[in-house]
Amino acid sequence: MNRRQYLARTGAAGASLGTVTALAGCLDTIEGSSDEADAEVEDRTGQRALDRAAGQLNKAAQRLDEVDGLEDPENVEFDPGEPLHHISLAEEYLETAAAELSDDRSADLETLRSYAAVIEGLVSVTVIVTDDTIEDDIDEVTAAVEANGDIEGANQTVDDRHRTVVSAADRHAQVRETLQSIDGERLTAIAGTDISDLEEGATTLGDVVTSLETLTGAYDSMLDLETGYGALEDGRTQLDNEQFGAARESFETAEGTFGDALQRLEDGTEDAPDGLGEYFETARCQNEHLAAASGHFADAAAAAEDGRYRTARRKRTEGEAALDDVGDCTN
Repeated sequence: MNRRQYLARTGAAGASLGTVTALAGCLDTIEGSSDEADAEVEDRTGQRALDRAAGQLNKAAQRLDEVDGLEDPENVEFDPGEPLHHISLAEEYLETAAAELSDDRSADLETLRSYAAVIEGLVSVTVIVTDDTIEDDIDEVTAAVEANGDIEGANQTVDDRHRTVVSAADRHAQVRETLQSIDGERLTAIAGTDISDLEEGATTLGDVVTSLETLTGAYDSMLDLETGYGALEDGRTQLDNEQFGAARESFETAEGTFGDALQRLEDGTEDAPDGLGEYFETARCQNEHLAAASGHFADAAAAAEDGRYRTARRKRTEGEAALDDVGDCTN
């Protein structure tokens, strides 16, 4: 499912609240419903605070619902400030409610606290999904690989990005765990929110995060200075120095790393959002040619080690040609 479909279904993460839009018209009712009863009930401070907390959380979810265009992340503008502000207000109301309500309302309080944790987590993950600098990082990596540029710098860039995406995946897992702990009927009763909509949105957002984790993880492996591109470069240096056995081992290590990254990308391409499809294809192309080059170089080193120098020269030429093909992956 592409990112636009994801938003259309889930409100960009938080609110796969199909009910959120409908709730928008009754948010004021939720927050002010207790005012009319003031004349009849001596003190409804706790209930009013609980109602207002629910209203603020629904407003936070609504802000997520308004995000659009995730199939093209560079054009997405998502400001987490407003939904986080609503969550902060909700937490203040929940503190008041906890102080005023009797112990038999503890389940209601815990339900809204969990709802707040879910929305806050989905906001956090959505920030990472809509971060347009992801594309900048990938462009930097691609340029370094295709032009044999600053591989070490590109490796650091993609390593940092991969850690960020992994942290988003961990946060998403926490959201899923919290969702499973929520009493759906109670949430509907006190906030008007359908738990199945939240679950659907979290699932779809998880698919987007998984795609990003696959992509950045593949690049992280590809550029690894010991087992990926670094091993390929080590092997070429060793080959030049006629250290044929060591060169063969380095090339075989690199070939295995590129092959594993290629398989991960091929497995993840089908489910990748449209906005990441081009980057998946570029990374797949790069790893395919890098794996081929490493294999040819490994054969060249093995042939040279055996004294088959004509074969070694031919295989090395094939390896250089495969490396040149890496530069065509963005054409």
